[in-house]
Amino acid sequence: MADRTKRPTLPSRPGRRFRDAATLLPVVGVALLMTPVMTVFTRAESLFGLPTPFVYVFSVWAGLILLALFLARRALRINISK
Repeated sequence: MADRTKRPTLPSRPGRRFRDAATLLPVVGVALLMTPVMTVFTRAESLFGLPTPFVYVFSVWAGLILLALFLARRALRINISK
């Protein structure tokens, strides 16, 4: 008799988690750069001699570029191994 407590799993496709992350990257970028979110992290002070809104925007921008670079390298590895 089959064990009915076991839940069926989706078939594992290579790169599925990668595609989900690649799809989510622009959404996260837009959410982090929205004005309500930016106002939480920005103050009237300066950081490294620069206004904090500039530091925040360029830090998010650089982070998104680095994540895109990581995802692009991962995409090449997934496509080559197929």
